[in-house]
Amino acid sequence: MTLFTPPDAPTVAGCVVDARTASAGSDYLSQAHCVDWLLDCYNAAVRSSVRHVVTEMLSDISGVTLVPAPAFADMLDQVQLALQVDAAFDHLELGAA
Repeated sequence: MTLFTPPDAPTVAGCVVDARTASAGSDYLSQAHCVDWLLDCYNAAVRSSVRHVVTEMLSDISGVTLVPAPAFADMLDQVQLALQVDAAFDHLELGAA
């Protein structure tokens, strides 16, 4: 089964770039902004592994008011890494003998 993705749908990589651009130059970020950016990544993700990483990050920042910008940058790095690792398996055909 192939998922339909509209041509104008945001990509996870695009959401990460947008979050980095919007948070550039800040020492601390509001938790609400971080949640919004991470949810953008979650909603753009097609793969469950990327969604899982984002879900863990959302849990990590729940209950805080401010998120240090370097910590959020690390979170975005982890999202990108999960995306790259997941993409490395795109060419494999599971269940092929």
